[in-house]
Amino acid sequence: MRSIQLTAFGLDHLKLADTPAPRPKPNEVLVRMEAASLNYRDYLLMSGNLYRAVNLPIVPVSDGAGTVVEVGEAVTRFKPGDRVTTFYKSRWIAGAMRPEWEGADIGGPAEGVMREFANFDAYSLARAPAHMDALQAATLPIAALTAWQVLEQAHLTTGQTVLVLGTGGVSIFALQLAKLRGAKVILLSSSDEKLARTKALGADVGINYRTTPQWASVVREATHGVGVDVVVETVGGSTFAQSLEAVGMHGFVGVVGFLGGGELQVPLTSIILKRVRVQGISVASLEQHERMLAALEATQLLPVLDKVYGFGELRAAMEHMLAGKHFGKIGIDFSR
Repeated sequence: MRSIQLTAFGLDHLKLADTPAPRPKPNEVLVRMEAASLNYRDYLLMSGNLYRAVNLPIVPVSDGAGTVVEVGEAVTRFKPGDRVTTFYKSRWIAGAMRPEWEGADIGGPAEGVMREFANFDAYSLARAPAHMDALQAATLPIAALTAWQVLEQAHLTTGQTVLVLGTGGVSIFALQLAKLRGAKVILLSSSDEKLARTKALGADVGINYRTTPQWASVVREATHGVGVDVVVETVGGSTFAQSLEAVGMHGFVGVVGFLGGGELQVPLTSIILKRVRVQGISVASLEQHERMLAALEATQLLPVLDKVYGFGELRAAMEHMLAGKHFGKIGIDFSR
């Protein structure tokens, strides 16, 4: 079967390989992989900036979707023919994350999805929504679940206001999911064209942060001086101070990314006097994932796919993501 392997750190070391097709062990599910989607953590793994102790070669990429071919004798969750997606934090079933559940993440340290057939533990998979095809379903495990969890932890409800930074996968899902909850969404982008596209998805206010570098004051003006209830902070160090300025009293800042730097000086007085909750978010449990799936199916929400590449075009897809020009998610179609 075809597989993509990372033989050393760096995109130059992505190699197409021919490897034997696996068979499932008692607690495993054999899946014919049909699609994948990219996340920034995939680049961190490939570049050697995440899990440096990972065993190479490794099959990269965390998020994928496909169809169950065969199940091990102890598996009751799935049967042949079921459509599934991977579940990134494969040991986190419910409740709060625990340290002993780390280290089994699909796409590093555990093997990823860039292979035609793959064995997964039965609890490393989730069902795919009935109204989505494989490419759409493959966008859900990390980006959609992270956006969902920010809004869950913030207890976002109708009439509140959310600030979303950027137009990547997490940000666009946050926009879509916030609108489903009846919230108002203010969104930042460096592109007027992208801002127009977010308006079509329901964004109420768009701010170009290149032409308006001090955007926090504009956010506060748009909320009549009160500030937003929730910030989906996907950037990190370079934007965090303004996110704190933009958030209102008793607001919530969900920190999910660090593309703008992983270090910052935090104005503690703003956090204290506003009673702001700041929480790091990195996906969620399988229980939360299944709640998200129920909401997606009930509303028939569809992900936004920016561009789709073929199986052998992983490097080109990664370079497209790193260029930062995408809107929503980048997909990999295994049939191409």
